[in-house]
Amino acid sequence: MTRAAPRVSVVMPIYNGAAYLAASIDSVLAQTQDDFELILVDDGSTDETARIIARYAAQDQRVRPIAKANSGIADTLNQGLAVARADWVARLDSDDLMVPQRLERQLAFVAANPDLVAAGSYYEIIDPAGARHGSRTPLPRSREELQRFLVAREPLSFLHPSMIFRRQTAIDLGGYDKRTEPAEDVDLFARMLATGAPILIQPEILLYYRVHANAVSARSATRQFMSVRWTYHNFYAAREGRPTLAYDAFIEHERRRPWRDRLALKAQLLSDGLYRRSTIALVGGRKPLALAYLALASTLRPGKAIRRALRSVMPSHPTPKSS
Repeated sequence: MTRAAPRVSVVMPIYNGAAYLAASIDSVLAQTQDDFELILVDDGSTDETARIIARYAAQDQRVRPIAKANSGIADTLNQGLAVARADWVARLDSDDLMVPQRLERQLAFVAANPDLVAAGSYYEIIDPAGARHGSRTPLPRSREELQRFLVAREPLSFLHPSMIFRRQTAIDLGGYDKRTEPAEDVDLFARMLATGAPILIQPEILLYYRVHANAVSARSATRQFMSVRWTYHNFYAAREGRPTLAYDAFIEHERRRPWRDRLALKAQLLSDGLYRRSTIALVGGRKPLALAYLALASTLRPGKAIRRALRSVMPSHPTPKSS
């Protein structure tokens, strides 16, 4: 007999993730909300990933393994979506950890806000050893904050492994678009927002986000940065009835902007890179270097630095405690 659909499907794409995979799986299996399925999609790994997945699948019937040839993150996620059975999909990467109450708290949040199409959360940075290095409190947390982003025509970027979203909406929109990698998640959530349904951040720390020194190369970070800008250029163009652009046409459009705009764009890209390097240095135990990167980034984008500082002094929202 076919088992009843679970309350939530956790989709985890994996490529050579053996180093932290067992810990990530354990964090899901330890959830206080135990009515879930864990879909592990192995994207052609060549390390011990397949053996780890097989071990867990043999121990727990909620673990559903999928093995496929290597084809990239968008295809991997789409295969997970295709077999998911729950109305809600929660994302997790193979090196991150769920707080034990994450699924319980996220399901409660979306139940209390039935118009949401997706939701993320606050999160805590951890290093390769699992030590904590401070929390992050992204926006928007309310419909008013979301509206301010939209009125200002600003991009919205949600931390993918913190997200929960409606499975059917993602499928109806065509799932993840391989052409938008490495910003396939930004593109999907932008298309969700374009339906008119809100996406909000739940003001609770529900994820431990692991940072590696070599997680993202400078070249990949630049492509990701420009892909996000391209996605939201087209998002706001469509909202305003203007033509959208293919990626190459968008890059050419950016090159033809006035020199002051190009200079501001370069400063923004450099600042974002420095913020990223600051976090990497911090988790690597190099606090003076982290502070130096942070100071340079703040100089390039003082507005962002002020917003981050203001959020850091707001009342904290601690990790939920076990009951």
